[in-house]
Amino acid sequence: MSARYDFYGPIHKGLRPGSAQLLTRLGSVDWRDPSAGSPLLAQLRTHLTLSREHLEHEDAEIIPPLRAHAPELAARLDKEHAHHDEAFAELEALAAQAERAGPGEREAAGRALHLRFSMYFADDLAHMAGEEREALPAFHASFSDAEMLAMEMRIIQSIPPARLTQYYFLMVPGMNPSERAAFLLHVKRNAPPEAYEHLLNDVARAALPPEAFRALHDELALAA
Repeated sequence: MSARYDFYGPIHKGLRPGSAQLLTRLGSVDWRDPSAGSPLLAQLRTHLTLSREHLEHEDAEIIPPLRAHAPELAARLDKEHAHHDEAFAELEALAAQAERAGPGEREAAGRALHLRFSMYFADDLAHMAGEEREALPAFHASFSDAEMLAMEMRIIQSIPPARLTQYYFLMVPGMNPSERAAFLLHVKRNAPPEAYEHLLNDVARAALPPEAFRALHDELALAA
């Protein structure tokens, strides 16, 4: 029996390691050195923007069709998304505080940001696991794979190309080899040829270690 369509797995495979890498850097950076802290804060803001927009995409296309079939689950996801929105605002305020902090205040400001991000990350890990363990089966029970693909395609079509590339740079390294090959084949079958070529040659080639890219290229050639 073939696996059912999964519109949560690929993006979550990117967000988890992206947040994990940020958590590590927020804890290990030398906050006394503005030249080290400033690029990290920029990276944090980019990641939070991607995470917030991901929730907005789900609010627009994923949660609404779920309401008629699993209203309590949809309401819980709404509540968790609202909780995330509060976290994003608090993290932005703490990032601004770390940015403005004077020499004697930077380490304390960085520690506060690190601790708040760790709390957000813990909540987000639980939230994403809940979506994959509960929401995805609910979709499989009520919608066809074609209907789920249509929901995802509306999201993709709403994302500007440059932003979509940022998501791909998160997602591709986070997947295991078989998932990565399946994802690229999915894009090849459902997107314009130039989108697939960009994903393969501009994103995967840059985002993966050489040996991982060679393995991907070989697997795609076998599937052609």
